[in-house]
Amino acid sequence: MTTSRHPVPAARQLPESFVPNTFAEIEPWLKELEEREIHSVADLADWLLDRSELDSAISEVALARMFANSCHTDDKELEAAHMDYQTVVLPEIKPIDDRLDHKYLDCPFRKELDQQQWLIFDRDVELGVKLFRKENVALEAEEEKIANRYAQLVGAMTVEFDGEERTLSGLRTYGESPDREIREAAWRIAAERRLKDQDELDSVFDALAGLRQQQARNADFSNYRDYMHTAKGRFDYTPEDCLAFHANVEKFVLPVMKRMQDYRKQQLGLDQLRPWDLDVDLDQAPALEPFKDADGHVDITAKLIGAVDPQFDEELRWLYGQGLFDLDTRPHKAPGGYMDTLERRRVPLIFANSGTTHADVETLVHEGGHAFNALFCRDLEPVAYRMPPLEFAEVASMGLEALAMEHLSEVYPEEDARRARIGSLQGIVTTFPWVATIDAFQQWIYTDPRHCRATREENWLQIQQRFSADVDWNGLDEVRAALWQRQLHLYQVPFYYIEYAIAQMGALQLWIRYRQDPQATVADYKKALSLGGSKSLPQLFEAAGIKFDPRGDGLGEWMQEVESAWRAEVGI
Repeated sequence: MTTSRHPVPAARQLPESFVPNTFAEIEPWLKELEEREIHSVADLADWLLDRSELDSAISEVALARMFANSCHTDDKELEAAHMDYQTVVLPEIKPIDDRLDHKYLDCPFRKELDQQQWLIFDRDVELGVKLFRKENVALEAEEEKIANRYAQLVGAMTVEFDGEERTLSGLRTYGESPDREIREAAWRIAAERRLKDQDELDSVFDALAGLRQQQARNADFSNYRDYMHTAKGRFDYTPEDCLAFHANVEKFVLPVMKRMQDYRKQQLGLDQLRPWDLDVDLDQAPALEPFKDADGHVDITAKLIGAVDPQFDEELRWLYGQGLFDLDTRPHKAPGGYMDTLERRRVPLIFANSGTTHADVETLVHEGGHAFNALFCRDLEPVAYRMPPLEFAEVASMGLEALAMEHLSEVYPEEDARRARIGSLQGIVTTFPWVATIDAFQQWIYTDPRHCRATREENWLQIQQRFSADVDWNGLDEVRAALWQRQLHLYQVPFYYIEYAIAQMGALQLWIRYRQDPQATVADYKKALSLGGSKSLPQLFEAAGIKFDPRGDGLGEWMQEVESAWRAEVGI
């Protein structure tokens, strides 16, 4: 699959033919690591690198199976292969991994390792040992199985619209139609389709929530929120910092969002904005559709990010040429989009559900940023260092989106570029309230013992209203109460959401710097990406020339910059 541009790293101990498909194939290698005698600091370093190589091989098989299942959720053989690895093979490995962690922590040569190189790894291993509970292994496997049901349900959601069967992702173009009746019809048919599975989606979440709270109790935490905050290695901020961020969103972001929506209402000539009025162009021009197929999608995206740095163009095209993307939306494809890395070959995969709109270009820019992060740090060891903390991984993606926004006129006619810039600036603003909504909702779910379906709906509506501007939901109460079910993170990656806001604040700082000094900003951005997860969060932000601010204390200043740019674009 790879070429000389990014060759597969030389093997240390594993034969090229070794594919860890079963625990029986993996166990001898784990046993050798467990029984190997370590007589010096050099032996320990070799042991760590050999373990990293094995972990990389296991990770690659797990990802390949998940990716295949994501692409075809109706294929029972692919589902069985994915679930077998998640619920049979990996649970067999986890207790041995814990023993290997103990072996490392107990090794007398541990403190002789180069502390600059191994400090973050050492910290993370200590945390893993602290949290590991054997009884949680089966619960985590069951959680994975139930969460996969969400992907199946959503992947099967299609509707008949405009003479064709369409996925819900495929309806996005209609949400930008200048014809309000078409927008409303598309919005309503998608909402009605989701409501058909509302009860089962509630049942799936009930099961997940119960399993998660039990995992927390097993690890001696009073609630899953505190457990996950620790388990995610959030050494540099607290749940209370997240609550402070929520308050800063109310103070600094919501007034800007309300002014933007008031202008939208005025431009569209409406007394009230309805949910289907939020994506249409302010001048009510037809949806911007800059490409027709995956080839065109990659071509225009590569040109756009190539204007930021030519290397980005080259790398994106190379990845696509290697068959590492699955971009098009289709029935029975899992929802959402992601980038993950085939760690043995050290190349990224990109999964998406793309239509043909500018929003889909933004999605590929976003996932491309993640992919470049993976490529730029691919030589780091151990494998954990090739996995940046999520709060900075999203700077890689959202930062590239922000920088690319400055070059839209180089790939679009000026009027289309202006429309896209306006949309991007509005999107930056609306990101913060939605992240605060999802984070506050999760914090409530997993800390309030009264949580049940009825209280979940009640609290969702209160939280959603808290972070909303002036949108009229009259007659849509049932749909509004179930909006949270659209957020796959709540089902599949719990408490992975505040990272988007922390990263968006980093991305805004990159954008402000880039407008003043593009060359230095890109150089620092690429340097920070090359550090992977080998440094702390504040150090990674500092390497990129930006400030780590999980509380959002700088939002007032950054929102002024965004609103000023938006006003210049709309001409007010």
